[in-house]
Amino acid sequence: MRKHAFETISLGDRAFVFRWREPVETAYLAARASAIAGLGLSWLLEAAAVSGAIAFYLKPSCSSIEDAATELIGLWNDYEAVNPPAARRVELPVVYGGENGPDLEACAARSRMTESQFAELHAAAEYKVEMIGFAPGFPYLSGLDERLEQPRRPSPRKRVPAGSVAVAGGRTCIYPNESPGGWQVIGRTAVPLFRPEEREPFLLKPGDAVSFVLSTELELREDGEKNTFFAPETPALRVLKPGLLTTVQDAGRAGWRAYGVPAGGAMDAWAMRRANLLVGNEEEAAVLELTMVGGTYLAERDLLLAICGADISPLAAGDPVPLNRPVYVSAGTELSFGKLRSGCRAYVAIAGGIDVPEVLGSRSAEPRAGFGGGGRPLAAGDALAAGAPAFRAEALLRALRKQAEAADEQAAWSSVSWHAADDISSLAWPGGEGFTLRIVPGEEWEEFTEASRERLLDAEYRVEASSDRMGLRLAGDPLIRDGGTELDSHSVVAGTIQVPSDGKPIVLGAGCQPTGGYPKIGHVIGADWPLLAQAAPGCRLAFEAVTLEEAEQAWRRRLREHALLKAGIGLRFAQAASKGEAK
Repeated sequence: MRKHAFETISLGDRAFVFRWREPVETAYLAARASAIAGLGLSWLLEAAAVSGAIAFYLKPSCSSIEDAATELIGLWNDYEAVNPPAARRVELPVVYGGENGPDLEACAARSRMTESQFAELHAAAEYKVEMIGFAPGFPYLSGLDERLEQPRRPSPRKRVPAGSVAVAGGRTCIYPNESPGGWQVIGRTAVPLFRPEEREPFLLKPGDAVSFVLSTELELREDGEKNTFFAPETPALRVLKPGLLTTVQDAGRAGWRAYGVPAGGAMDAWAMRRANLLVGNEEEAAVLELTMVGGTYLAERDLLLAICGADISPLAAGDPVPLNRPVYVSAGTELSFGKLRSGCRAYVAIAGGIDVPEVLGSRSAEPRAGFGGGGRPLAAGDALAAGAPAFRAEALLRALRKQAEAADEQAAWSSVSWHAADDISSLAWPGGEGFTLRIVPGEEWEEFTEASRERLLDAEYRVEASSDRMGLRLAGDPLIRDGGTELDSHSVVAGTIQVPSDGKPIVLGAGCQPTGGYPKIGHVIGADWPLLAQAAPGCRLAFEAVTLEEAEQAWRRRLREHALLKAGIGLRFAQAASKGEAK
């Protein structure tokens, strides 16, 4: 292979890809990505191979794609990649058509075949796993007979059942878990492709050979993991009412994108980090993410907590509780949330951090795939444990407890007089009706009509009710792609603006899939990702184009502001520890 047989392409301002100019085996690229990940590069969060490319994701401390790519290119040939693992052969029984393959009839008609002919031809081929992406264990399989090639759906389905076998373009795939999807579903298998509880979580790897066997019966495996209740022996917080969507989230799940596992984590990572700092935790500790309707909770013991992000009218024992401050709450106090005043997602950090088992290196819940953080949103009756608070957090808790006990009538809670500034609310339009998001062009920017590019930057879009952690669906004038062919699935990140063939843009969120097949007209810059988290249904969004250099400058400003905030909070904790009082 030539020394530089690839080109460097930015993926927003928080990731970039090396894309090969000539065909290359994905198994080889996967081995290369694994070797690079083992180099311990200071800026590299993780590397993941996709079809014809390797994507590199930056750590929060890194702000320059050019510097990272230059360093990597400089040492590219200084080491040898490990050989790809030996390919395996896997057979999967599939029930074609009917409720298990709702698109088979239309696919067969487009291919001028009967349903039986289409299914038999699909099952007759041997496929190769080109890459894993989109969802945990989701295989992209090459080897589809060209007579079976199909377009993607004009708009993705909101729900594709686990085990669905589908086709799009010149490939076929299998959905390992229930998720949205835009491929044409022709059948279903009962064999699980992703088992996070096992030592080898993924059934398939790049390079494996896969064949399908015609079957008439679907024996689905019952999965009890999603129904596991939170029941620690010594709970810190009990759920009385869970709210609309409350999950455990931390900084996310790095290192598994190569197997289709979303990075996930808190949608508003800066609000999560701020809340953790306010209770003396490590910044990446697990917190509760509350969406729009916060619910009601019972403190099972004295707690030091902080609430940041959206203002969902928090109350302790019926009294308003301040945001962006450490708050002491006594055992037996009811913590509740009322009217949504601003934003969309609030974060509740408890000193010691929410203590649930780590899965694939993170405590974050991934409800679509049913793992991590209990595998689902919280439900009434659940209980949550917390780790041991740090020494300085214990000191502040004691000082605030003393302050509460000294009140005329012993108070159920108390707080400090200082607060950590919330810089997100200041970025909202007057009245809190929307945000302006800065974007850099996506790889397919020039393939959209000039009118569509202008429309994206001049018009306003409204966040639809069907939006979630995976992506914000936007209502507004459609964006028209005027050139280009059906795309192979490629790397995407939070902030990527995908445009399906119906022209309605989707802005991907923290829970987005690692890969996607829709064209990318742009990327919301990393510094503005918190605004995505706080854009509730009905919120209006406008887009403003900036350069990559301006995006990186904005990220550096955010890092500086956060460093100052961290130092200031640390000083307050030190004062509380030395003087034994909260001010």
